[in-house]
Amino acid sequence: MQKIPTIFDRNWEGDRKVNNKLVVTDFDFSTAIATEKLDGMNVRVTVRNETVVRVEKRRNPSKIQKQQGIKDPWYVDAKESDKGDKYIFEAVASTDYSSVPDGEWSAEALGEKIQGNPLKLKGHSLFLFSLEDKKKSVAFENVPIEFEALKKWLPQQKSLIGNDCGIEGIVWHQPETGEMCKIKLKDFNY
Repeated sequence: MQKIPTIFDRNWEGDRKVNNKLVVTDFDFSTAIATEKLDGMNVRVTVRNETVVRVEKRRNPSKIQKQQGIKDPWYVDAKESDKGDKYIFEAVASTDYSSVPDGEWSAEALGEKIQGNPLKLKGHSLFLFSLEDKKKSVAFENVPIEFEALKKWLPQQKSLIGNDCGIEGIVWHQPETGEMCKIKLKDFNY
């Protein structure tokens, strides 16, 4: 799994907020799908015959690993016996897999006890964003990519799956190449 790059450069010497220099220069925004970035816990489930047979969670490199040149996150097995994974398994258990093909599917675990529940959801569930129909259900049209326009546009958007709340950000997906890039509301200096 590769980290999704932010579309603008950051002020690395200061507050780490973005500036107006577009750094994703070879990305074709004209054919990309712009989706709501969901604020939950990144997981991956393996589905066989409409049943989840493996649950993994994202692991980020430690400070020491980053110093060793390891920059991209990876997945590790989640454990039902681990209290920290309890709500992941609740999300897995309450999600319908009847139309999910066999395979490994990246998802976002969402709900009341995950990441402070910014979407104001009841219970817990998985949003399988790696499935095309799910991705399209959180797509936005006409998302600006110019710095000032995007800075103004982002805080005005309402979540497409949350309950009367804003969005965390946008992820652009390039269907031809699988490439992605993103922006978060908190990346801007407000």
